[in-house]
Amino acid sequence: MSATLEKSNIALVRRITKGLAANDMRPLIAALDDDVVWMSNSLPPYFRFGGEHLKRTGVLDLLAKVSAEYAFHRYEIDEISEIGDEIWAVCEVVAHHRPTDRNVSGRIIFHMRFRGGNLFTYEGFFDTASVLQQQGRLNIA
Repeated sequence: MSATLEKSNIALVRRITKGLAANDMRPLIAALDDDVVWMSNSLPPYFRFGGEHLKRTGVLDLLAKVSAEYAFHRYEIDEISEIGDEIWAVCEVVAHHRPTDRNVSGRIIFHMRFRGGNLFTYEGFFDTASVLQQQGRLNIA
């Protein structure tokens, strides 16, 4: 893989996160491979967008669910690494949870793999217990 393509993948991830910070999903949607596999490691009973989402249509459904529940105020990359066509990133996120009218914050850690300049696989992690607690949906004694 050429250094130019690798740098374009990092630039693409930066455009995607900048868009997310402004609640603009268009950079992410434009980057999706038709056969994308998206895995959100959050439990579907607690997060409607949790689990595996297949192909462009599945990810578009996921993004609609995220947008219905959250308005992002911040989505900033703290760390980013790239090897070949794969990128790992740690991001600080602040969002407004619409159903509870509460702000939540935390880190999202994700791994992305690209194919031909398009996002082919995504796997994301966040502290689900912390988010549920901030939303008032989990009481920790």
